Amino acid sequence: MSGWRQPSGTTWYCIRRNGCAGRSGWINYRSLSGLRNRVGAGADEWVEACVAHSFREVPADRFARVFLQRARGVIGMEVAYGGEVGRISPTRMLAGNLRFRRALERRLAETPVSIEDFFRAGRLRTFSARQYLLSDDPSCDPMELYRGAPLVSPTRSLDKERTADLADGIGRWMLHNQAADGSLPYKYWPSRGSQSHADNAIRRFLGSLAMFRLAELRRSSALLEAASRNLQYNLDRYFRPTMEGCGVIVERTGAKLGAAAVAGLAILAHPAREEFSEQLAMLSKAIESLADPELGFRTFFFPRSRDGDNWNFYSGEALLFWAESVRQGLPHAPSVGRCTAAFRRCRARHRQKRNPAFVPWHTQACASLYATTGRQEFADFAFEISDWLLPMQQWDDALPPDLAGRFYNPRRPDFGPPHAASTGAYMEGLADAFALARATGNHAHATRYERALARGLRSLRQLQFRGDQDTFYIFRKQRVLGALRTEVYDNSIRVDSAAHALLAAVKILQPLNFPPRQPASIRDLYTKAPSSQAASDTG
Repeated sequence: MSGWRQPSGTTWYCIRRNGCAGRSGWINYRSLSGLRNRVGAGADEWVEACVAHSFREVPADRFARVFLQRARGVIGMEVAYGGEVGRISPTRMLAGNLRFRRALERRLAETPVSIEDFFRAGRLRTFSARQYLLSDDPSCDPMELYRGAPLVSPTRSLDKERTADLADGIGRWMLHNQAADGSLPYKYWPSRGSQSHADNAIRRFLGSLAMFRLAELRRSSALLEAASRNLQYNLDRYFRPTMEGCGVIVERTGAKLGAAAVAGLAILAHPAREEFSEQLAMLSKAIESLADPELGFRTFFFPRSRDGDNWNFYSGEALLFWAESVRQGLPHAPSVGRCTAAFRRCRARHRQKRNPAFVPWHTQACASLYATTGRQEFADFAFEISDWLLPMQQWDDALPPDLAGRFYNPRRPDFGPPHAASTGAYMEGLADAFALARATGNHAHATRYERALARGLRSLRQLQFRGDQDTFYIFRKQRVLGALRTEVYDNSIRVDSAAHALLAAVKILQPLNFPPRQPASIRDLYTKAPSSQAASDTG
């Protein structure tokens, strides 16, 4: 079997210079303090090491049950066929961003053996491994890693310094990776050093929104200028006028309500939004055209065959845009009564069939509407849906420690896979729910949400590329530093993962301001529409 070799020991080493792999192999040597000299690492070279242990056989029919997604980067794989044996260390799989089956196929590609023949006559073993990184400074102690990165410790309460580090790291990534035309990379593969050709307008406008929010928080002219160029790029690329004074965001797959709403929110966040007043008015009119007397909102301008898709996402994005238009006093904002009518329709539909994708956007909309009106029904529903979401957050001693704090329900795969963008989005909603609980004196909910946010921050910080200790296998480090992996076992980067995490961090550092509540009699006069207007607000 050409290209295979019998492993000569149980310690894997790989010498790296500027992230690029040099010599590597298996040796019988367990003294980490002397490993650099043993393998001949130079003064400017790092060494990754895996000390393998706990080998066990894996029958072919149990391949998928043992070599799970969440085991990538934790366990390794030993492949034997016809007297030849090869091993793939956990860190090697991380560096290549390889799934187990793909790693096996690559190994077998070096031979004339098909994967079917291997499963009939080959032998598989799995093994665990202690992972270490030896820096180019011989005086430094070896650093132990878990799945190729230092573990981020949990905290019992919100750590503002950790939150600020998360936000500022993402901001630096955005500045370093913005192209001359103003765009941000939509998706980047660190292991390949290349960008994906995939695209999504909503996620790109989320990047604009997040940059504006951080620019305001940090009072950064560099971030503000970058956000302005990014918004202009996105509008030039996607915004199109349509009939009857409307404007929509057009992609290859059509025009979505959610894209129009998020584009509108990004314009609202611009301190000089009057420069985009025409586009904002046209987006507002388009969103108004999809208001629905039964659903709250329809979801696609075109193609109409997709109308109804992604309702859980897009209805909340549209309601948040409406709520913020009211709160910020836009001349073409809907009435409070109209917002309330849409809110109640969405609330009723969600209660019939709950979905976590609904929660973060509608929580933010409820917080914004409460800030405007002081009406308790908005606060009550924000707490209701946030409480329902919390059991999805994983926090269990049996869980791999680097997964703790993420939002994922393994018993409900229909709710979607674990993803950095999901955890970040849920934390956006929880940050507003936390601020709302404190503003209303609801200490029980405030304590609950603060704990969830602290746990979520642990997860997001674990996913963030933070330095040499977790970019040791990446040769274009500036393309990744500050960004977030999709998951601890998938190092691909997407702009919405960064944007949602940044938006959540900014909300924690600068919570939504809730003005002092007015006396109930005054508030009701302001917010309660007479029956004739209520009837007109059902369209």
